[in-house]
Amino acid sequence: MPKLEVPKNVGRVRVAMGVGGRYTVWNGKQGKNEFSIACRNRKEAEAIAAKINQKGREKEIKLD
Repeated sequence: MPKLEVPKNVGRVRVAMGVGGRYTVWNGKQGKNEFSIACRNRKEAEAIAAKINQKGREKEIKLD
């Protein structure tokens, strides 16, 4: 399982439609503060977004 380091100041993330019809977990920013993760499907993207948005989350999250 890969681990992903999430920055401390990422803010709230949401599920968005990315390039090529792929679902993306995105924080809504552009430029150097942008944070996005491309996902296989909407279900996986919503699960990752829920892990990141919860309070007291760890610095790294495990992706399935």
